[in-house]
Amino acid sequence: MKNKWIIGLLALGSVSMLCGFDSAETAESILTKVKENTASIESMTSSFDLNCDISINVSDETTTSSIGIFVGADYDILATLDPLATAMTGTITLSTFGEGESIDMQMYMISSDDIIDTYVYTEDSASDEEGEGTWEYSSISTEEYDLQPLIDLSESVDYNKMVTWGIDFTLASEAADYEGTECYLLTAVMDTSTISTLLERTENWVAENSAESSELLEDEDINELLDLLDGLQVKVEYYVDTATYLPVAMHIDLNDSDLNALNDYMAEYAISEEDTSTIEIIINDLSMDYTMSYDDVEEITVPQEALDAIAAGEVEDLEEALENAVADAV
Repeated sequence: MKNKWIIGLLALGSVSMLCGFDSAETAESILTKVKENTASIESMTSSFDLNCDISINVSDETTTSSIGIFVGADYDILATLDPLATAMTGTITLSTFGEGESIDMQMYMISSDDIIDTYVYTEDSASDEEGEGTWEYSSISTEEYDLQPLIDLSESVDYNKMVTWGIDFTLASEAADYEGTECYLLTAVMDTSTISTLLERTENWVAENSAESSELLEDEDINELLDLLDGLQVKVEYYVDTATYLPVAMHIDLNDSDLNALNDYMAEYAISEEDTSTIEIIINDLSMDYTMSYDDVEEITVPQEALDAIAAGEVEDLEEALENAVADAV
């Protein structure tokens, strides 16, 4: 069941997201108009880019050794509302110890009648020859898994609710230019207290809308992680077109985070009491960029090669693959 929620959240995340600059506008009025105007959107094209560039420095009294770790993701996402469908294609890149690896992925989620079909293709440069990746497939009945609670949650989010979650946007006093588009620029800063509040709201929502239980805030590992991330700072820049009041871009970064608690934890468990060495994680760049355009997708179709692989019985079960991926991540 948890894997079905993952698929649903991916789908929802892909789908949900008339004058010049008006100095009389506020963050609340702009976000209210954004919600009103996005309600009529029928399709969306977006791109997602992730840069995770960090270094782990181990120092003694004389020398410092550094391990560089890079994870990058670059995805294009198409989405339609009627019928509900998404297509996501892109590449994840990983590099450390001088070795690199890339994973190409395609995901298609198509709804028809009472069925949601999901197709995922992965091709790993470390283990697959070019063009010889694996297709995975699952079919879910909407009677067994209902997307409506997630849609209702998305529609219920407004400015006041975000403030209660600890997400308080500030409107820049002047217009911002985003790739030639005049925009309102809204910014916000979140920390671990915001994350705790979001987890609490998530628990409440799951309890009200699902037969499953959520005990995130009672999980020792979650609380320990929040303690380790004390000093985390998530900066958000949100660009809204002044002409249409539609979002055009979002930038998120954690580059100003204080990782002292995490560094102390690593040093305590990785270095013996007799060793005076220190360990420090350095964030060179940890950021995400998301861009959006609207009503430019006519139809989303599944590649014929995926349908042929299913017909030939050459696919793996997606739920089993997700379970294995979650286990590997843990």
